Amino acid sequence: MSQKYDAIIVGGGPAGATAAFFLGQAGAKVLVLETEILPRYKTCGGAVSTRVLEQFPFSFEPVIESRVGAISYGFGNQLVTVPVRNSSLCMVMRANFDAHLLMHVRAEIREGTAVKSVSEDEDSVAVLTRDGERIAADYLIAADGANSITARSLGLRAQKMMAGAIEVEAKVSTKVWERFAGNPLLIFGDLPVGYLWIFPKSDHLSVGIGALRPKPGELQSVLRQVMKRYDISLDSGQHGHPLPIYVRREQVNTARTFLVGDAAGFVDPFTGEGIRFAIKSGRLAAEAILAGDPQHYAMRLRNTIQRNHQHALLWTDLFYRAPRFFFEVGLRNPVLSHALMQMLDDRIGYGRLFLQIIATFPMFLATKKIPWDDPKHGIQWIG
Repeated sequence: MSQKYDAIIVGGGPAGATAAFFLGQAGAKVLVLETEILPRYKTCGGAVSTRVLEQFPFSFEPVIESRVGAISYGFGNQLVTVPVRNSSLCMVMRANFDAHLLMHVRAEIREGTAVKSVSEDEDSVAVLTRDGERIAADYLIAADGANSITARSLGLRAQKMMAGAIEVEAKVSTKVWERFAGNPLLIFGDLPVGYLWIFPKSDHLSVGIGALRPKPGELQSVLRQVMKRYDISLDSGQHGHPLPIYVRREQVNTARTFLVGDAAGFVDPFTGEGIRFAIKSGRLAAEAILAGDPQHYAMRLRNTIQRNHQHALLWTDLFYRAPRFFFEVGLRNPVLSHALMQMLDDRIGYGRLFLQIIATFPMFLATKKIPWDDPKHGIQWIG
């Protein structure tokens, strides 16, 4: 069977479209296989840094729903609002965002084409579509989501951890919408390990909930209860989605295949953020293919995304052991709030965030009253 493509990309979301863009820009012959017809709805909060988007030589202005001037964090009856410098965070709807990104790709794109299985040998990798067509290439990039068919076919990520999320596109009154316009809210304290969000879009609010290891029915119940506090009706349909979490150093590529985005588990375990890591991993996979060095991908991942996610898991564990305490010393700390914005801009990772917590804690402690004794939230300080 002749080699027709330099690379096949399974999935046309941010990870797959990014890989296709940079491969196509370099002159590679690329085929993108997308199961659905774009634009199509995707469950996603849709927050993305404009700095992350600046690596593409075209504007995303047509698909930006709103720009963020500040972010608020809530815990019980407490609220912290942090300005976002230069409106560097924006909100998008994934349906339009994905289609816009894919529109700029120099590749053959087949929508409505589902992949049944993937096989790999020493000289090539091939996909078998559900229509029975077999297509081969030198390399394959798997951007086929949390339940990746590619990963299952090749025996990758067999022990993956999954979190759960539910989102609703809520139509609200003008008064409620204006309350959150340019000011998304993250709500902590209503789940053992998880949070809720209210994100403003151009004419509605994207509201949702995500958690690690939720009990049956817990997400639906808590989402409805909390949104009622904000006068947000959940009459619209609820969209569930698994969130794959990277938990240990594990194989996410072979000699000719690369898992990217959700397929590789690159969802931030603390924030649930996925677009930034989808774009980053898609570009890293493209660069490894163009360099003819598949192991370059594994090395770059270890030094960037995987190490960052290991630190994120540590932060998640610490935060939810004592959420009120870390809400006070972390999210109320203006230095750390600025560092969180730098992290969303992909300027720093959780390692640097830890260092800033340690460096600023004594000064912050000297000027703020901290709730040292709080058995309700899992922390007791003695001394």
